[in-house]
Amino acid sequence: MTTAPEPFTVEIPASELPESIVARFHQRPAATARFSVTVEPVESAPEKFEALRQHIQEGLDDMDAGQLIDGDTAFASLKAGCRAS
Repeated sequence: MTTAPEPFTVEIPASELPESIVARFHQRPAATARFSVTVEPVESAPEKFEALRQHIQEGLDDMDAGQLIDGDTAFASLKAGCRAS
């Protein structure tokens, strides 16, 4: 079984865009125009649901293990991080 690569973004000229993308423009872009294109694997609805179920289970397992922080502490940490940026 091969694993999909991590999502990645590349910059390409309009002339290299697949027709399925170009067709979505109201007007064909100039061939010299450049676009950022992100490539990532597509998950089916069941795959997305299973990934969500696994993330929820991880959170429940953390809760059962007592690995929690209260809301006030979490928000204080977020606020402090925002001020530092």
